[in-house]
Amino acid sequence: MLVPMVAPNSKLQSLSSNFITRAYTRAIRWAFARFYREFAWTYDTVAALVSLGHWPEWGRAALPFLAGRTLELGCGTGNLQRALARRADAPWSLGLDASPQMLAISRRKLAREQLPARLVRGVAQALPFPNASFDTIVATFPSEYILDPASARELRRVLRPGGRAVVLLAAAFGSDGPYQRALGWLYRLTLQRPPSRPAEHQPASLLARRLAEHGFAVDERWQPAGGHAVHLLLAERV
Repeated sequence: MLVPMVAPNSKLQSLSSNFITRAYTRAIRWAFARFYREFAWTYDTVAALVSLGHWPEWGRAALPFLAGRTLELGCGTGNLQRALARRADAPWSLGLDASPQMLAISRRKLAREQLPARLVRGVAQALPFPNASFDTIVATFPSEYILDPASARELRRVLRPGGRAVVLLAAAFGSDGPYQRALGWLYRLTLQRPPSRPAEHQPASLLARRLAEHGFAVDERWQPAGGHAVHLLLAERV
């Protein structure tokens, strides 16, 4: 959320700035909703542009942490589902997304490679699965649904005891050039975390606190991904 700088004695200016901020945030959310649905066909191209082509590589950083029956939240255009299905030791996996357009793209990709397409339409806040259905739940670069307390409750409900949630929250370029700096401006303009080089300190996220409140043992760190890094969160159901 953007925080306007306001003179403390200017109540009218504060109200106006807050209104503008809320309106801008709503407009960005509306635009992303269209991007995930009517304009889902542009998703892979946009992802390539804003990651310098590293988006699939960043997502694959989650693969070593996936085991057993695996549910992917927000499977999008199916890149991680394809990567999972190609593995010789691939775990049984299922992809879930709220967008029918994203799911249609995923099905086409998987069908082209004659890979299994286990895809379900749904939302993380109300997962259509029985209790203790999965060993692992993964989400790569999820939108704000992941912070909803209902999502945390559902993660705990459908994971088996000892099961694990694997979340990639963000990525960071390994270098900082003019294009990366321009992308950072674009990320901030759209109220997202820019992919700047990670700080040396241990990351600490709101999601980690949220999951800990719902009975998860949480570890998060910067995980190498090629010459880059991803903000990895591992949360075990205890």
